[in-house]
Amino acid sequence: MDPSAPSVAATPVTSARWIAPVLAPALAVLVASGLLAPMPEGVQFSDVVRSAALWAVILVLITIGVGVLPLLFGSVRPAKRAGGVGRAAPGRVLPALLVVSGFLVLTALAGRTPRLAFFAQFEHNWQGKVVDLLWVGILFAVLWRWARDDAHLTWRTRPGSGRTALIVIGAVFVLFAGLTVMSVSIDPAMHQQVGAEQLLYNTTIPNLTEELIWRAAMLAVLDRAFGTPWRLAGAPVGWGLVVTSVAFGAGHLILLSANGEFSLSVSGGIFAALMGVLLAWIWAYTRSVWPAFLLHCAPEAAVDVGMLLTG
Repeated sequence: MDPSAPSVAATPVTSARWIAPVLAPALAVLVASGLLAPMPEGVQFSDVVRSAALWAVILVLITIGVGVLPLLFGSVRPAKRAGGVGRAAPGRVLPALLVVSGFLVLTALAGRTPRLAFFAQFEHNWQGKVVDLLWVGILFAVLWRWARDDAHLTWRTRPGSGRTALIVIGAVFVLFAGLTVMSVSIDPAMHQQVGAEQLLYNTTIPNLTEELIWRAAMLAVLDRAFGTPWRLAGAPVGWGLVVTSVAFGAGHLILLSANGEFSLSVSGGIFAALMGVLLAWIWAYTRSVWPAFLLHCAPEAAVDVGMLLTG
């Protein structure tokens, strides 16, 4: 089968059979956390959930706001022929945005649900990422043909794309490792200790789940609705890249602490949005989620390595 061929199987927009099994693990952990999770002094479980829901609503509004722009300006036109991920389907834009919004709510609640005792002992939020991996894994298992053909959940990359992808991933790693070494050399106070947990967190499940959700799931859904009429350095892209990159940036711009306090990180938001574009590009260019995962790991792992080299 041609790896670029569109899936004719059910997708998250055309089928509802994925909804109940996908919701199950997220809701189960939410209930368990409400009953068993140790809470910081003075913080109520309901307040944490309310803040997480508000954070999710803000991201949903941003996502839908950006997503309807091409409809308002007539940038999404019906295809002359039916079928094909590369051809727009305007009638499915709003349903696709609603599905993506559902994914946003799930990952927002998973990442901000109070941690159970086992996970509370760790510095990083492994619980949220494991829950994300569970529900997105179930999504792909239920709609496995869509996952393989549209979401590019495959080890095989597009022929001829592997070398370019490795060059980009290596360049990003070297850049950030070099910047870290240079920064610490100029100002030793910037040095931070890097432990085994941090190395594992920056190179395993957390970045994998984000790529499975933001690129493999969200971008696949949006590309089928918006189409991919543009070319970005050899990769077929469209409004899905814009929507996911803006939302990804907004998720790192608007921060929510464990006790429900909001703050802004402008630099984090800008960097995440730019990385969102690069990650969407490599996903579309290689037609595989795994190079996107490696690229997502590259800057964080490079900073860790830079810290270790200067330690």
